[in-house]
Amino acid sequence: MKRFRLKSELIWMQKESGIETYYGNNYLNTVINTDDNEGFFSFLQFINIPRTDEEIAGYGLISQSKKDDILLFLENKGYGYWISGTVEALTRTEMFVNTFPKKFYQDYEIKVSEQRIIIIGLGTAGSYLVEILGKLKFNHFVLIDGDSIEEKNLEAQNYLVNEIGKYKVEALNDRYGEKYQITPHKKFIANYQELNGLVDGLTDTDIIINASDDHELMLDLIQAKVDNKISDPILVSGYGVLAQTAYLIKNYQTAIKFIDRIKILIVNKKGAISENSGSVLNSFLGTYMVSKLLLDYMLEKESVLAYGNFETNEIHFDCTL
Repeated sequence: MKRFRLKSELIWMQKESGIETYYGNNYLNTVINTDDNEGFFSFLQFINIPRTDEEIAGYGLISQSKKDDILLFLENKGYGYWISGTVEALTRTEMFVNTFPKKFYQDYEIKVSEQRIIIIGLGTAGSYLVEILGKLKFNHFVLIDGDSIEEKNLEAQNYLVNEIGKYKVEALNDRYGEKYQITPHKKFIANYQELNGLVDGLTDTDIIINASDDHELMLDLIQAKVDNKISDPILVSGYGVLAQTAYLIKNYQTAIKFIDRIKILIVNKKGAISENSGSVLNSFLGTYMVSKLLLDYMLEKESVLAYGNFETNEIHFDCTL
């Protein structure tokens, strides 16, 4: 049996100026006016609970033609949708995805369920990714890192005192393995060829997240993207002095631009005087940036670059590198 569900998570308000949706979001806020705002809003309150065709037909405060017009309007705007089968309360994540304009969690869930997330490097840039991406409904992870947990890692990374001495991949597999499908590899890799062999062949449903600080590996992976050996996107997370960046390399053009950046970085790094200043804030911000870029990709948004500066409190996402 089909039911119509209003996206109540968009927050609807009846005001003197009209009926507002996306209330509280200055960018998306929309005011709707009809020849009968009172009747329109009363009907919205009625379908705030998912309703069948029969229940909608029995609603008598406005005409059937007006009800049909409202339902069509809501569907066309992505403000509501028909659902089949058992109606269950939506989770926060389901409602969050639904709030993006004309996006629906059902479509997102299908895409996410097909992806295998390969995370290379489980330090400051990568140790929180399973936690956050799992909550965004990704379920299949390959974890690659040859490091063991040291006491110094606890300050910025997602590890506990009783995990000191364990391999990082083992600690995260022990913690999350019952909830998600995790394949751990306690080793380092140097290039695309080693990665491809380790995961028994990359497929078009693999998304690679390079959270390691190995720039030569990064360069080799992006070159493989240029050479069309990797079809799905590569995400790269890194940080510098009070700065955080993340990139989504999803096509030939972005790969070429990124290669030029990495080559300059490798040259400039030679002979440099440097220490790793990555803090827990780098961990959290980097995880957020990678997760948001990946979410945008799943929702077919155009974001490819995220940048943050801890001194200026600047955080922004761009559609070009």
